[in-house]
Amino acid sequence: MGYQVGVTPLQMISAVSSVANGGEMIEPRVIRAVYHDNRRYAVQPKTVRRTISADTAVTLTTIMEGVVERGTGRLAQMPGYSVAGKTGTAAKLVNGRYSTSDYNASFVGFVPSRNPAVAIIVVTDSPHGGPTTGGPVSGPVFKRIAEATLQYLGVGATINPTTPVLVARDDGAPSTHTSSADASEPVVSLVADGPPGTVPDFSGLSAREAVRRIVKLGMNASVAGDGFVISQDPAPGLPIEDDGVCHLVLERLPRHPASAARP
Repeated sequence: MGYQVGVTPLQMISAVSSVANGGEMIEPRVIRAVYHDNRRYAVQPKTVRRTISADTAVTLTTIMEGVVERGTGRLAQMPGYSVAGKTGTAAKLVNGRYSTSDYNASFVGFVPSRNPAVAIIVVTDSPHGGPTTGGPVSGPVFKRIAEATLQYLGVGATINPTTPVLVARDDGAPSTHTSSADASEPVVSLVADGPPGTVPDFSGLSAREAVRRIVKLGMNASVAGDGFVISQDPAPGLPIEDDGVCHLVLERLPRHPASAARP
């Protein structure tokens, strides 16, 4: 029957994301938050329109789960998680005809399927030297990306999850034996710490407190100036790199902007 319709990967992931969102299409965006005057302003999702009913979205999710459980997307299965996905194998148009040897192999899906945290699309251009279809080519890539993403986001298993264990938290708060000099040091952070595995915001901290927290993260610290932290590199929210260096710039007095208007 031919293909007839061409879509971009962004259009495809937007359509599949609307299924994950219960039938509502969310406008794609590349910025999660804006930092201005040491404050974080989250970019709120914008609903464009409803593409399908909620009941239809549930039905499609069930069908896409079947693709991964027992269909062409079995190589995208993830232990502990339910995955909804769809494979795609599209012959390229060459000299006005569909090629019989050159394809785009894709896999698109979302996970966990019943409480989605992330939607991912993988498109492999002209796979050679083995399978050329979306399931065996792009399905395993989807799995590896999704596993790393869920770990980064701290999303636990949804199938037979392990029993949570309560442990004492060491958040770097001063103990009761802290000296009066340490207790008098201001600890000001106008930007909340991000997800696990990301660089916290050290704004307003003293050099001693900032370096102590950086070392606990497994990073090294580079300090310029004295007083309190006014800027840092890497910026808050970026992934923590093993043995990475966090560069801090300090001034004697912390900056207090006259106004904090929304950018």
